[in-house]
Amino acid sequence: NVHGGEAMTAHLLGMGRRRIAFLGDISEHCPEFSDRYLGHCRALRAAGLAPDPALQVDAAHSTEQMGHEALRALLARGVDFDAVFGTSDLIALGAMRALAEAGLHVPGQVAVVGFDDIPMASFANPPLTTVMQDTRLAGERLVGCVLEQLRGEPVSSEMLPTRLVIRRSCGASCPA
Repeated sequence: NVHGGEAMTAHLLGMGRRRIAFLGDISEHCPEFSDRYLGHCRALRAAGLAPDPALQVDAAHSTEQMGHEALRALLARGVDFDAVFGTSDLIALGAMRALAEAGLHVPGQVAVVGFDDIPMASFANPPLTTVMQDTRLAGERLVGCVLEQLRGEPVSSEMLPTRLVIRRSCGASCPA
């Protein structure tokens, strides 16, 4: 989550985006979203930018409706932004809908990215740039850990890799 958040924000920065809104609950109730925010902040700082609290909007649930509401709240604040990082693809998709309703073009005016690479992400208009996690590998490792615990063997934590899936919603030239 930390690495994926950092990689995605670095990608947006590399695309020339500087005012990146972050939609997601960063409280202790959502540790995966908090980790993604930590990575986001690391990438900003590495680029010499300070995280702006005005660009962070809580989205307590990973739903399209929550992303839609969070983006509308951001627009109501009158804060300038040129990109949106949804802590889940569903949040990002809801944000894209709110941007369209507000007459803002994705990715021309606002780049939008998500996290998870759900199947719907590739069918969005434009297709959603996202962070892919290998959930199959994660499931296999989880089952392995449970079996080790049942055998009384020590279990260790393992960091699994993420991968950026670049699609048109971020403004990159790509086939998808």
